[in-house]
Amino acid sequence: MSFLKSLPPPFVQRPVTGIPKNQGLSSKTFRVPPLDGSLTIPEIWDWHLEYSPEHPLFVFNDEKGQEVVIRFREAVHAMHRAGRLVRSRLPDDVADSRPVIAILAASDTITFFLVEAGIMRANCIFFPISPRNSASAVAHLLTKTDAQHLIVGPEPSLQKLASEALRQMEDVSGMAPPTSVMPQYKDVMKEIPEGDFELLPPFRFRLEDVASIFHSSGSSAFPKPIASWHYRTLMNGTVPNFGVQDLTGIRTGFQAIPMFHGWGGMLISWAATCGPVLYTFEPKSPAILPTPDNTLRAMTASRCQIAFSVPSFLEAWSKRPEDVMALKQITKGIFFGGGPLDEAVGDYLVGQGVTLICGYGSTECGLMHQVISENMGKDWQYMNFDVPSVRLHWDHKLDGTAELVMLTSPYVLPAMFNTSVKGEPAFATNDLFVRHPTKPGLWKVYGRADDQIMHSTGEKTNPGPLEAILNQDPSVERCLMFGRGHFNAGVLVEPIPALKFEPSDLEKLAAFRNLIWPTVERMNEYAPQHSRIFKEMILVTTPRKPFHYTAKNTPRRQAIVKDYEREIEALYAAAEETTQANQISPPDRWDFTSTTSFVRLVVSRVVAFSFDDTDDLFQKGCDSLQATWIRNSLLHALRENGSVNTKGIPSTFVYQYPTVVGLAQYITSLGSPSSQEYTNGAANASQVVVDAMLAMVEKYRINLPKHVPSTPAPSKDIVLVTGTTGSLGCIILSNLLHTPEVGHVFALNRGNEEGRSLLERQRERLVEWGMDPEVTQSPKVTFVEADMTMDKLGLSPDLYEKIRSSVTHIVHNGYRVNFNLALASFEPNVRTARHLVDLALSSPHLSPPRLLFVSSIGVLSRHTGDGAVKEEPVDPSCAVSSGYSESKWVVERLLSVAQEETPLRPVTVRVGQVAGGPNGAWNSNEWFPTMLKSSVYLGCLPLLSGHVSWIPSAAVAQSIIEMRNSPHPVLHLVHPRPVSWADIITPVSQALSLPLVSYADWLARLRESGANLHAEHEVEIMKVNPALRILDFFSGVDLDSSSGEAMGIREMDMTKAREVANVLSGLPPLSKRDVLGWLSYWGLV
Repeated sequence: MSFLKSLPPPFVQRPVTGIPKNQGLSSKTFRVPPLDGSLTIPEIWDWHLEYSPEHPLFVFNDEKGQEVVIRFREAVHAMHRAGRLVRSRLPDDVADSRPVIAILAASDTITFFLVEAGIMRANCIFFPISPRNSASAVAHLLTKTDAQHLIVGPEPSLQKLASEALRQMEDVSGMAPPTSVMPQYKDVMKEIPEGDFELLPPFRFRLEDVASIFHSSGSSAFPKPIASWHYRTLMNGTVPNFGVQDLTGIRTGFQAIPMFHGWGGMLISWAATCGPVLYTFEPKSPAILPTPDNTLRAMTASRCQIAFSVPSFLEAWSKRPEDVMALKQITKGIFFGGGPLDEAVGDYLVGQGVTLICGYGSTECGLMHQVISENMGKDWQYMNFDVPSVRLHWDHKLDGTAELVMLTSPYVLPAMFNTSVKGEPAFATNDLFVRHPTKPGLWKVYGRADDQIMHSTGEKTNPGPLEAILNQDPSVERCLMFGRGHFNAGVLVEPIPALKFEPSDLEKLAAFRNLIWPTVERMNEYAPQHSRIFKEMILVTTPRKPFHYTAKNTPRRQAIVKDYEREIEALYAAAEETTQANQISPPDRWDFTSTTSFVRLVVSRVVAFSFDDTDDLFQKGCDSLQATWIRNSLLHALRENGSVNTKGIPSTFVYQYPTVVGLAQYITSLGSPSSQEYTNGAANASQVVVDAMLAMVEKYRINLPKHVPSTPAPSKDIVLVTGTTGSLGCIILSNLLHTPEVGHVFALNRGNEEGRSLLERQRERLVEWGMDPEVTQSPKVTFVEADMTMDKLGLSPDLYEKIRSSVTHIVHNGYRVNFNLALASFEPNVRTARHLVDLALSSPHLSPPRLLFVSSIGVLSRHTGDGAVKEEPVDPSCAVSSGYSESKWVVERLLSVAQEETPLRPVTVRVGQVAGGPNGAWNSNEWFPTMLKSSVYLGCLPLLSGHVSWIPSAAVAQSIIEMRNSPHPVLHLVHPRPVSWADIITPVSQALSLPLVSYADWLARLRESGANLHAEHEVEIMKVNPALRILDFFSGVDLDSSSGEAMGIREMDMTKAREVANVLSGLPPLSKRDVLGWLSYWGLV
């Protein structure tokens, strides 16, 4: 293929001369390698084994907070180990070739670095593919490069992406490359005695040969693979030599940049040629996901002198004075690129004393300016292109901008050519720049000539194909997308002459938006999530400022955006109110019929799927961003109504009333003065929920089947268990298979939308939760994919009969966990429980199978009695707190009814807070890890009185197994030896270096962090401050509760549980070791 051709000889300088000698000037551990072309980068790494073995390459803090240093000797050995490992995976017919090894992974920096360098040292060509590509794009890249092998990260999303890409390749050509799993850190960093280590054999590396491939961002269509030769890889390593900073030994923060980016390849060269010390996150699988908080914390903890970042992180840091103070400690500057930084943010940071370094480069050309310049101060947006290593040409435009065109030099040369300058081959970058008004050589980026829109998140919108779709609308003359530097995109539309109007006429504006909305919806189906257009982001031109067109009859994008700059910024300011409702007339009267129509319209403008008024929107696919738009649109309409104080409306009401009908009923109760008695009394509201709970019980209790016994049960237990891919389910499954009294286990789980087998998913989850995956090979287990909401569990008649006629015990553990959703959203779970009751009662055994239901302490959240709650049924009002706990009560009551009316003898086990598994694994979406993640964001931890009875998941699993034959219908399961809240939170405080404050102060800070939060940023902020998602839960903590349990949680009596679960008698209390294990699993230490 053309892009794998050798570099033409005229472009290779031998020997390379003229490289400034300004690196490694004072290092005692790093020796500057020869950069004259006598050695390639992989050979330079081997060279360092002899001359720089003790120089540090990577530094990170381990789980104990200890600094770990990986020196060149260890790193080069790991490269050879990685190269040998990858070579061993290749078939014999490519053993003597230089195959392309593609990598589709999101691994930690150290592992990715070593694997890439190892592939290159093994005389193969490494090709990292961004996981952000679509399956079609991945298939295109693999085909285009004739990749001989694909290394895929173990994460399910990456496995799915690879599987779909390979399927597309096979559909087209019948061929696809073999795959293997991305090596982990432990695979390449094994400790082997020096004398026992065997290097890869020497290969003949030629400067003209391809060393690696990277791909473009795909601004015009699919991303393009772009080859880089060994010569260019070596010259990339000389870029710092043309700067002003000696980078050898400099503490360099590289926590925020993924290695599949072109910067990853650049880093391999820089580290070899000038020896910066790279500070990273601890290598883990899955890798620690960089956030503004953990990245800055890591940078400052390691006292980085230079750091690499993305603009969205800088914008987040600018909002907190303490973060700005921390940035000032990064003395030599913060290097950023990959997208535009808001000018006001940059000016503010520089004004506060932060040093910013703007970076610019491309896959085709690499870095094209002086990489580490003098402190640019208030000129932070500018870069110095007046550097002897670069030859360039400025193609000046009439509007004062100039396009950068790269020519070749011995040090910086394009990987491809697309134009010529005075007969010389060159590469036109399509990037427009503006010259500094007074300082020669300084230029700043103005925008893409091909109009790609770079958002503040670093995501990019390619407007061409999307605009082409909207331009097909008969009412649209032309359109133009915008959104540079903003969270999401918008579109400016010029109507056809017959439909032009003044957009200040809001009625006509709303009518026109509605007119073109079907086409916008079609455009949104094509667009990636961050490029979707919401209705209020449609801006319409005024007849006073029509579009300007070029000679080719295309809109002059930059000029038009400048003409409408004020309107665009005003549109974003208005969109921060996030109102769909201002394009839809609110009802004149807030009666149920009118309100239902209004809600239906609002929802239809946000979601892309069809729905009925009674459909649960979240079961249909509504996500958190869409829920935010729906919520704020409805709130806007209520504010306009004027008779409702919207401040008292809970932020989660869309989750609580997830249907159009439910939302309409709720809003009617708020907007209608005649129903204020419904909304003003908490007791009345609770009664409505209780009524709904009781109605659901009545719905599912009718027509219970009659048990007809005919055969004795088998001698050994045959257990059906649901939800075995969850953390608790994994341990239950493993323990059951090791229980001698159990003869067989049916493991029932939902099917996978990604098409991955249950066995594959089960093995992955066992590893994730710290269990041995080989238990899946036991002959005692059958894995069954089922739709348990369907009659007979959605199984084939033969399989259902096999289970029905053999099962002696049912452990119902699988259950949806989401504390935002209302009772109605959990009806499928109640239906599942009824189907399991039917299964048990249809058994031919003399006694129906024992059915054990894993319930929750949540059903006691509103219990009003004194002392520990007894192990017995409770009133429905006790469970009124979330749809999750309310539905659990419904199932409890359904089982009680079955016990009263049939021979079924169910066991309900109310489980308290389940702590981490054997390896610390604890679902990071639960309230305690959510609290800690937000505490890192808030900078403090809450101190509470009382104790905690959290019980490790291994103990819960074994207890449940021992409870399966309980004579008692209700059991409680918490830790029999509680510890104080201080025993838990103090080790957290020490590990995270966070101060302890009162719970009231912590909650006040949490509320303040979410106050006036613009919807444009809400979803992103909640990723790093997730406690805002369950603010109502934290606000509802009863600090005055007489319960001895922290967080106002009800204490539970365990008298009966202790009788039947022997494992509880010897269970040790939680310790600091447990706490550190959880923190490690969550990636907080």
